[in-house]
Amino acid sequence: MNDPLFLKVRPGDTVLYENDQIGKILTFIGGSRDPDAPTLFQIANVDSGEIRWIHGEEVTKIVSEYRTIIKKPSSFYEQIQQQQQQ
Repeated sequence: MNDPLFLKVRPGDTVLYENDQIGKILTFIGGSRDPDAPTLFQIANVDSGEIRWIHGEEVTKIVSEYRTIIKKPSSFYEQIQQQQQQ
């Protein structure tokens, strides 16, 4: 069973909605059955700057995803930290 597209959307993603409008997801409100499942999105229209709420079903495509990756600090960074602690 395929999950609906709006369940994959996270804050920071850029999406298509309505009649080919592009917007950036700012935040979302979870559903009553599952608070972690987004149902309403606060979105900023990229062209007009308008901020509004849309239903999850209005999202038609994820244009780009915003995901942060935490990397292990470099050995140089670790050396600096050790020197500061001494």
